[in-house]
Amino acid sequence: MKVRYYFAGLLLSMVLASAVYWSMLPLSNKTKLVLRTYEHLQKESEQAAFNNRDYAASVSKTTLSTYNGYLSLKDVNDSKIIANRASSTQSLLRNQTEYRLGELIQVSIELYDGYGKHMTPGGDILRIWLTDPLQQASVNGYVKDHGNGSYTGYLMGLWTGNCIIKTLIANTKEHISLVQKHIEKHGQLYAMLGGFGKSKVVEKTTCSVKPDVYGLRDMCNLTTDNHGYHWYCGRPSHPNVTCLDWKTMHDVKTHNINSTKVGFIRPYGHQLLKNSPTIRIRGNHDNVGSPDLPCYKRPYKDTWTEESPVGFFHHNKWNLRGCRITFVPSRKSYEKCLRGQYLLLLGDSNIRSWFWQIQKIIESNKTMNTEKLTPRKDKRTDLNLTMQWGCHEMPFYSGEPGFPRKHIQSVAWHLDEVPRLRKVIVVIHYAYHLFRVMPIEFRAHIRNAKLAIVRLFKRNPEAKVFIRGAHSITYPGNFDAVDYLRKIHEQILYEEMLELHDKIVFLNEWDLTTCIANVNVHPSEKTVIDMVNSFMGYLCGN
Repeated sequence: MKVRYYFAGLLLSMVLASAVYWSMLPLSNKTKLVLRTYEHLQKESEQAAFNNRDYAASVSKTTLSTYNGYLSLKDVNDSKIIANRASSTQSLLRNQTEYRLGELIQVSIELYDGYGKHMTPGGDILRIWLTDPLQQASVNGYVKDHGNGSYTGYLMGLWTGNCIIKTLIANTKEHISLVQKHIEKHGQLYAMLGGFGKSKVVEKTTCSVKPDVYGLRDMCNLTTDNHGYHWYCGRPSHPNVTCLDWKTMHDVKTHNINSTKVGFIRPYGHQLLKNSPTIRIRGNHDNVGSPDLPCYKRPYKDTWTEESPVGFFHHNKWNLRGCRITFVPSRKSYEKCLRGQYLLLLGDSNIRSWFWQIQKIIESNKTMNTEKLTPRKDKRTDLNLTMQWGCHEMPFYSGEPGFPRKHIQSVAWHLDEVPRLRKVIVVIHYAYHLFRVMPIEFRAHIRNAKLAIVRLFKRNPEAKVFIRGAHSITYPGNFDAVDYLRKIHEQILYEEMLELHDKIVFLNEWDLTTCIANVNVHPSEKTVIDMVNSFMGYLCGN
């Protein structure tokens, strides 16, 4: 009892002493202490805002938690406070230059701004990859953001030889903040025009997923016409033209972002850091190889939970780490694998290229409807094979003036049109068109597609469904924060498809394209072939 009273008295004395000390402090000192405490808490809060905990995951599951942190950042008015490649550094963490085959390689990365000041907080999105040009070998890595301008890059030595480490500032946090705040305000990054026509009267008005686009108030609600997805266009001013006369869509590659702000951001995308470290990897084999498990026998759910990198190139051949691609590509093997199938490819031009590539491999060219955006269909009656491509719903940037809106159907609509067949293969690809809208809108698209997939499985229990993920780009004219947004989209896909992970294969194309530093929105034919051959490996063996 005496001990308890002793400690209680001691605690009370400490509290009273602190109170007396505080009362005796000058007001200026009190203010400094309060400000110092506030700054410390604010710094901790900023660091936590960009703490993406699943940095090694090939399919992100936590990136959405950082989204509001980017929206809360203040707009920049000085380009020199942005992360700068010239002053930023990278170095091997353990200061060693030789590694064993399969060993983890760690790289310390420090970001500095144009004034040479260490960046804080974190939030800049980096890429890192390992390359060996002599052996045409490369592998993607992953980066941990410590929230204070310091980062750690992780790579795996998956083949033997001399290698170069490449690190890139892909999206600065200022870039992400500026673009996403604009999207949240206006609904989408780039404006689109709806074409309304009646008799000889034609009128174009601005359209978006939000009803108050760019200050317009008198709107046509075309959500029902867009298969239930939000879509609004300004009401035509001509008295004889109404909202019912919506006929076409037109791209407008203008974002209405202040040109000064754009100047702060655009030059700082995809900055390759200087002084790339070189290392040597030693071992008793050429590369680590792939496991014995054939990809067509791999549990589908594993494709949603594996860590990066999912594969690597060696001697210009793509190898998966989670399974072995036993499919040997040739016209004969493609025809054998696809015999009797109904193959449906849904999405944008980057899945249409798969349609063309498969056509080319099996030497079939019986395409019906050759207009650019019309659904493509090809039949090989000798194989009992039907192939079809269809584009997804609005927003869809066609690159063409005045494309007919009747050709734009939703992914869910296409899925519901699939007949009752035993052999059905579906590949769905949502990416770059939907990067330009709010994440909540993307979720609505995925949710409706998921419901249609469930209906498909009820009709066709043996149907095989694949979701093709985004591929990387370093196209200088691109304004989307692709490296960040692909993780947002991955998390939404992961969450919305959770109950179907054991029935759907996620095709990771990010690791395949990042390690070769793919540039364009439309990858090369060789890259498309690598993607399609990997997909075929999940369908068939040798």
